[in-house]
Amino acid sequence: MKKNSANQPNSDLLKRRDLISQQKSWSDLRAWLSSCIFHTILLVVFALLGRSGTVNSSSEKDRPIGIAFAQDTSEGGQFALDGGSSGANSSIAAATQPISLNLDNASGPPISIESIVSSLVGDSTGGSGAATGQNEGSGSGLAGSNGAGAGAGGRGHGRGNKSKASFFGMEGSGSSFAYVVDRSDSMNAYDGAPLRFAKRELIKSLGSLNEYNQFQIVFYNDSLSPMSGGMLFATDQGKSRAINFIRNMPGDGGTSHLPALKQALSFAPEVLFFLTDADDPSLSMPQLLDIQRRTEISRTTINTIQFNSGPASNDGSWIRKMAEMNRGSYKYIDVTSLNKDPGE
Repeated sequence: MKKNSANQPNSDLLKRRDLISQQKSWSDLRAWLSSCIFHTILLVVFALLGRSGTVNSSSEKDRPIGIAFAQDTSEGGQFALDGGSSGANSSIAAATQPISLNLDNASGPPISIESIVSSLVGDSTGGSGAATGQNEGSGSGLAGSNGAGAGAGGRGHGRGNKSKASFFGMEGSGSSFAYVVDRSDSMNAYDGAPLRFAKRELIKSLGSLNEYNQFQIVFYNDSLSPMSGGMLFATDQGKSRAINFIRNMPGDGGTSHLPALKQALSFAPEVLFFLTDADDPSLSMPQLLDIQRRTEISRTTINTIQFNSGPASNDGSWIRKMAEMNRGSYKYIDVTSLNKDPGE
């Protein structure tokens, strides 16, 4: 029986079907590979992002957390840190031990406003280095109860324990005193009466001070002869040094007032007594204003005594003016009358 050719599959059709099947299989494989690659890239990206956002805490050290305690004790202020994390290292633990702060026994004297003030009003002209050979001794360090010199630190003396000192009948009230005394050759006139009486009154004035007061003596002619050591305490030893210094001071040379006044004001005394027998060289108004500026800073009162022969021939000129400008008083003394006094 003859087969029906129409029911037999066409060879071309079979070939096309096989080709389509092969193409479909390749397309499915390519899609699968693409999907794997895409998802792998996503996983890598997410992993990198997650790693960059992680904080590396391994480099951070544990820090103690606790409570600080402070208290006053007989040894000064103390403070301590109580508690803290267990991971604190040994150096932190050591820092929690109490630390004593003894502020009451700090070394060195307290800072004084007066010392700052005196450094501002000080003047290098006529400093103690310019003193002549009559400058007393070499002085010693800081002032103490034994009357040793106060040195530069003496300029910052405290203000308290006020006393009244009298010099040729002129009184000044304060805790610190400076005496500026002319010792030029003219003070040797009338058989040395002016200088002799100046020394006597100076010693009497020192005798009225108590041991808590401070003083300085500046003799001058055309140079300076201050006591060494700055401001001295008026103890028995301090007074003894001063008396020896006064008695051995000669009269000679010319006269230069301004350096001596500046030197004395550099110690910032509360009261300054100024004695001279020389009107010339007179101080000009700018110089008097400079003195006034310095006394305003140091809060110094200036009392002036003028020696001369015979009745006063003027109103005291600049010597009186200086006292008036600096809250003080002026006094004129006829040196011819001094010989009538038996003296020391």
